[in-house]
Amino acid sequence: MKNTTRLLDIIHRALTGPLMEEEEFNTRCVTQGIYRVVKEYEIKAKGGPVINMDDGLADRVWAAAVDFLSTCGVYCQSTNRIILHSAQEIEAILRQAPSQVWLGSGTDACLEVARKVEDPRVPVNMGSPIGSPIPEELFVPVMQSYIQEPNVDVTCAASLVTVYGQDIRTGSPLEILAAWHEVDLMRQALNKAGRPGMAWTGMTMSISDAGQLSAVGPEGLRSTDMHTFGIISELKTNFEILNKLTHSIRMGGIVDPYANPIYGGLGGGVEGQAVLITAAMIALSVVFMAAMCGSSPTHPFHFNDTDPNVMRATSLAFQALARNSHLMTNLTITPVGGPGTRTLLYECAAFAVMSTISGISRILGPRSATGSITAHFSGLEARFTGEVLKAAAGLDRQKGEEIVQQALAQYKDELNKKPYGQPFQEVYDLHTVQPTKEWLAVYHEVKNQVARWGLPLD
Repeated sequence: MKNTTRLLDIIHRALTGPLMEEEEFNTRCVTQGIYRVVKEYEIKAKGGPVINMDDGLADRVWAAAVDFLSTCGVYCQSTNRIILHSAQEIEAILRQAPSQVWLGSGTDACLEVARKVEDPRVPVNMGSPIGSPIPEELFVPVMQSYIQEPNVDVTCAASLVTVYGQDIRTGSPLEILAAWHEVDLMRQALNKAGRPGMAWTGMTMSISDAGQLSAVGPEGLRSTDMHTFGIISELKTNFEILNKLTHSIRMGGIVDPYANPIYGGLGGGVEGQAVLITAAMIALSVVFMAAMCGSSPTHPFHFNDTDPNVMRATSLAFQALARNSHLMTNLTITPVGGPGTRTLLYECAAFAVMSTISGISRILGPRSATGSITAHFSGLEARFTGEVLKAAAGLDRQKGEEIVQQALAQYKDELNKKPYGQPFQEVYDLHTVQPTKEWLAVYHEVKNQVARWGLPLD
């Protein structure tokens, strides 16, 4: 009853909280609230290193985020009311948050744990295209290309663009069919790769609650899998999202939601974004009962999170979380580069080093080619990311910053060119589900180069 009692309290606050129009929430609660705490807590980070070096600054970001969230709250669009918790309530709930969780079953299970800044433990590697669009006929080989990698611990399905040849319509029976089709195809991919018990995240193609919840259960998305949903930017929810939460809680699923603040939006630049990301992760735990809290902050023009300013805000936020809580946190790599390009691997190197040193518990992706170009992703970049995670675990921040700057110098001027690379079928053999010699050559070239920068890759 413990989780049900908390859930009922959240629903009650969504039904009875302060009444407000959404636009007023955006301006008065979010934008003005962020501006206030950034000034009051003297958050100054613009133009500094990508990896935060200032523990005091991270601690002030944490204090600012708790202050901000306690006065801003989370807006429920279905009731036009604010779900509010006091600072004392927030801190009490966070003390009860889990610090570790087993994902998957049998010999395929892995343990995710909360990590600290410069932690020597290796983050969990969720190799996956993270809901990027995929044709039905490529789903199984694409997912197999990730699952078969030994250093991939858990995964997440790509997002089907059709079901049995028909376009998927949200809220229609086709969405329910597509959710079950995703389950069936994921089971095929897991079995082909010989890892049937590996945990995976779903349902990635289901926008509505009906679509997602239809395929959640013993024969669908299992209690040992990760049950995900995104909250609405910034700090908003609705009954559909709360319905997904309710069903996951009642079936004992692992609640793994995410919030993706938009850089330069309601939270402003680096300083405001750092506070907003921190507050959003706290809200995922407090309001959405998350086992793990995830994000992929979004650049407004490149639609990636490997931009140096986005990474600067992200490092600061996740160090604030790692230093002041035991929340399990995760980040999705969303590069601009696609398969076959050096840009993709440089972006993965920079982001994975920054994330590992900043204390995340799990990394997701890479969601290559911004996650929006159909079939432009492959398992090889997840292999590379896993190798970087292992090499970066335990590095100090100064050394990590040197490596990040080296990688940035290689790709920052390439982002405007949109180097989306090649689709899966041009970088992998569809029969053997192995990378082509050309893609492997690029991988080895970049891996050797990054090793020369001082990252101890095997």
